[in-house]
Amino acid sequence: MKKVITVLAIVAVVFCLGSCKKKCTCTTTMNGAVVQTVTMEATNCAKLNVTQTVEGMVQETKCN
Repeated sequence: MKKVITVLAIVAVVFCLGSCKKKCTCTTTMNGAVVQTVTMEATNCAKLNVTQTVEGMVQETKCN
């Protein structure tokens, strides 16, 4: 019985670790105009959000 419970626990842990990644859709804009849309796997989509301003031009990447 202990072996069965141990195997079930290991399977549950592997399943949980495998489900941590999700697909994020990221859109890059330059001064409000969409430049690129990409879908990728990540664990936290919000950490991929970036805004850069150089000489009055704003490049922004938002992921969800």
